[in-house]
Amino acid sequence: MKRPTLQLQRFSVLQISVFLLGIGVFLGVLCANIFKDSYVGQIQDYEINVFSKIISNDIDYPGLFRYILGKNFNGFIIFWLLSITILGIPYMAFKITSFGFFTGFFISAVTMQYGLKGIILVLVYEFPHGLLYLPIALISLYKGFELCRTIYHENHTNIGSIARLVKSYLIIILLLAVALLIASFLEAYPGAFLLKKALGLFV
Repeated sequence: MKRPTLQLQRFSVLQISVFLLGIGVFLGVLCANIFKDSYVGQIQDYEINVFSKIISNDIDYPGLFRYILGKNFNGFIIFWLLSITILGIPYMAFKITSFGFFTGFFISAVTMQYGLKGIILVLVYEFPHGLLYLPIALISLYKGFELCRTIYHENHTNIGSIARLVKSYLIIILLLAVALLIASFLEAYPGAFLLKKALGLFV
């Protein structure tokens, strides 16, 4: 049991994260190419039905903001709650890999379908909110891993000790929550507006 643990500790958190992300991206690109015929029709249906409706109808910005904010904070709360459990590190590994998979799949599918215009869609889809989401995700993963490792690999097993550790992370968690609020606003308002304009290129 000790030998695999020692071998794993030779790698930094960044190296492991990049490795998992790379696996996810590779699998996403692979699946996008293998199953291309199965989703091309769905993308074309989106062009006819969904894209045209988004362009022609007014966006309910407050409702969209509430939806995005609720979704983001649900994930944020679940992440930090799991970070103080033994499931924290496996959950982070899953999130990194799944993010890589969906990123690879999405970029491959869109660029294969639309070519250079697809790159524009990908960029607009992640701008400007992605400029905040990325550092929020990186800092959360790093600090969450640090918290989980401290609790379960340095024998902080009693409730009082865990509570003191969590308390020392409250400021960074609060700052991340504020940044997530701002990012949600950017996604719901300027992000949705830019995406609506960009979709006009595809209808």
